[in-house]
Amino acid sequence: MGLDQTAKLQNRKVDWKKFYSQDRKESEKEQAGVFQWRKHARLQVFMAREYAKQNPQEDTTKHSSLELSGLGFNGDDHKVVITKDVLKRLEEAVKNDYYDYFASDGFFWGQQFQEEQVKEYKKMDLQFVKWCKKALEKGEVIEYSCSW
Repeated sequence: MGLDQTAKLQNRKVDWKKFYSQDRKESEKEQAGVFQWRKHARLQVFMAREYAKQNPQEDTTKHSSLELSGLGFNGDDHKVVITKDVLKRLEEAVKNDYYDYFASDGFFWGQQFQEEQVKEYKKMDLQFVKWCKKALEKGEVIEYSCSW
């Protein structure tokens, strides 16, 4: 159990069997244009805030019978759309090591080692920002989702 995070083009279907294939070429081809993080708590805090902005009518403090207050959105039916404004804020957050996105809760998110994750994922986060800029210039729709 834990936080799994994915970003990809809106209509991109991922064949997870190929994604994790032992065949390197097959795996690399399927992984192109798909970003995955594992327990990147500060990225999740950032995205949870963006999700709340994009879905003001939704109560993200409770999840069905789980009653996990304050942990934000969860599941494949809940997505953050990466717009130019979201991307601008994300790029600033990455450059500032997510200073304003401290995860004060979220055992499932890996909040206990969030400082390390910020450092470990910085290069990938910057690659994601660069990839998003190109995709948005082409008119693509990018979605972020998570599961915990």
